[in-house]
Amino acid sequence: MAWLVAVVLLLTAAWSSSVAQSGRKRETAPRQYEPAKPKSPPPSETQEPPATPSRPRTVGQPDAPQSDAPRNDDSEPDDTDENTLRIQTQLVTVPFAVVDKRNRYINDLTAQDVQVLENGKPQEIFSFTREHDLPLTFALVFDISGSQQYSIAEQRLAAKTFLRQTIRPEKDLAGVVTFRRDIEVRQKLTSNLAALERAVDDVRFESGGYVYGGTPPLDPSITGTSLYDAVYVISSEMLPREAGRRVIILLTDGEDTTSRYKLNDAIDMALRSDVQVYAVGIPGGVPNGFGGVTITGIDRRTLERLCEATGGRAFFPRSPADYVAAFQQIETDLRQQYILTYVPSDATRDGSFRSITIKILRSGEAKDWRIFTRKGYYAK
Repeated sequence: MAWLVAVVLLLTAAWSSSVAQSGRKRETAPRQYEPAKPKSPPPSETQEPPATPSRPRTVGQPDAPQSDAPRNDDSEPDDTDENTLRIQTQLVTVPFAVVDKRNRYINDLTAQDVQVLENGKPQEIFSFTREHDLPLTFALVFDISGSQQYSIAEQRLAAKTFLRQTIRPEKDLAGVVTFRRDIEVRQKLTSNLAALERAVDDVRFESGGYVYGGTPPLDPSITGTSLYDAVYVISSEMLPREAGRRVIILLTDGEDTTSRYKLNDAIDMALRSDVQVYAVGIPGGVPNGFGGVTITGIDRRTLERLCEATGGRAFFPRSPADYVAAFQQIETDLRQQYILTYVPSDATRDGSFRSITIKILRSGEAKDWRIFTRKGYYAK
């Protein structure tokens, strides 16, 4: 019996010890199941997801993907893109037109017929084409000073005819500007023919207006004509530096009385902006006190200098009835030009002016041909 009691007591003690240990385990169990802190934060908190290949980003395309992956400095550089960029930045583009002594266009020239010189040194022609399809961006610029008011109706008619013949929807852009002492944009650049015609119809003689760009308004009590300011400001601020042709077409008598810029400044800015200037010389007129108008003439020298220096031409119709014909000559001129390019032998980009000369290598009647091209460019 004593032996049985001892066994019972021993089993009771063992059971009590087991219960006590089980209780301690239940008290500490939650700590065992708490997630352990990782040795390093999860990738989603500290690391960017692996970079994926992306297409080259295009300017004006904000959603284009970019890769933040570190660049492998051991990789071979892509010389193709760098060489292409270098050639493109050094190419000089020269549009030019050639007419014979009867003012007929010469349309059969080849690269072998032409020599281009920069600062008097022959250059190797890189490309030579006749371009009929380049985008055209131009500003129709009306002189609305007092001397021009007597022919404005004919000017509007000729300008609208020119727009209808020239503007190609979704390809060309045009704007309408007026000036007297200040410069007013009547229609910003657009390919909408109806909007352009409305702007031309609205061209009339009014006081006031606002100045486009950097030329401050003059005292409203002062009358005058700011032709040079108009060319300067339109070249620098209105016509964008995009592919294609950039042209200013002036309807004016060439008089300037109130510009802050000089003629050379206007030519300089047009050359820097790669803008060609054309002009339709419109005689001015003032009341003579007897119910008539005294014709004041045209400053042909100013208009010819401005146009020829920038590669354009000045036309001088004999009467308002000839304005449409003058515009037709401009339209033909813009579509009949050659385009040559060359890589300058002097590759320095020091901002200096480089003169450009085009020579025709044919003999015979070619000696009487006239060449219209810009006089140079700035190496920048």
